[in-house]
Amino acid sequence: MKATLLALGLATTLCVNAFAQTVYVDEFDGGFNPALPWSWLVVAPNPDADCDYVNTENTGDFPYRFEGGKLVIVMHPWNSTYDQWNYAANFPNLPVLGFDAGWAIETEVSLNLRGNIPTVYTQAGLMVMRDMDNYYQAMLIVMPNDGNNPHKFWLSTAHEVNRNYQYGGASAGFWGENEPSFSFKLRLEDAGVNENNEPLIKVRVQLEGWTDFVDVWPSPFVRPQVLGEVAQNGGRIALFNLVGFIGDPQPEASFSYIRLENIRLAGVIEGDVDGNGCVDDADLLSVLFSFGSGGEEQAADVNRDCVVDDADLLSVLFNFGSGC
Repeated sequence: MKATLLALGLATTLCVNAFAQTVYVDEFDGGFNPALPWSWLVVAPNPDADCDYVNTENTGDFPYRFEGGKLVIVMHPWNSTYDQWNYAANFPNLPVLGFDAGWAIETEVSLNLRGNIPTVYTQAGLMVMRDMDNYYQAMLIVMPNDGNNPHKFWLSTAHEVNRNYQYGGASAGFWGENEPSFSFKLRLEDAGVNENNEPLIKVRVQLEGWTDFVDVWPSPFVRPQVLGEVAQNGGRIALFNLVGFIGDPQPEASFSYIRLENIRLAGVIEGDVDGNGCVDDADLLSVLFSFGSGGEEQAADVNRDCVVDDADLLSVLFNFGSGC
């Protein structure tokens, strides 16, 4: 499992002072890197449940594996992230505390139809979420075969706020007509602000044979709501996959790597509540001030059981001084 944490001093002729860039890379070389806080948990809002964490790991009929330096996922036929039909199987993700200036998320995603002719949309890519009802997606997607036109691949985006599914603002394609598989590199990144001081993002793509990423129209554009909420308050960055049919064999989605730039991961060091790389007084105070509170996605809920309690306090105390 190759993972890299780099502190880079960058300087340009326009700026005398260098700034630090934090980069995490996991190349899925034989498995997830245990140094990164990978999780199968997502938050699926449910008014009848005290704790909305749901474990998406599926090792049965639709498993995942690490092969040839890739994470390969057999796509579950009932996966959905549309309005109230939100079901997830095998959505590996990284919990984050927030994004800093110059942030970016990048992966290489592939769809292998494995001989199936898709008659419904089939997709895989990046998902930045508060929960399953509030997210932003950038994806490799198959335009289905409607009986008259062959299937083809394209890039699209989606944005859901409180179960209201919307177009995500950027798309490009089409490619790979009638091809059995397709892949590209996909990147979301900070693009500064506009004249109204509104944060902007870019969606970027790099196809096989291209030497670099290119912007997807109309990048840059105003940052979607959920991306802004996760950037400010934290959430999860997931690798997602959706297919609405049962194949023979079932299609597969694969990911060659994930790269995160200037994104604060939660729990890289156990007990590091604020994600600054050091378990110290600030983390202890955070747990004490939140002690007894319940709910999902609390930074002070170190063990992710929906309550800040003795177990979280002990985790901070046992790891006190780590990374400092």
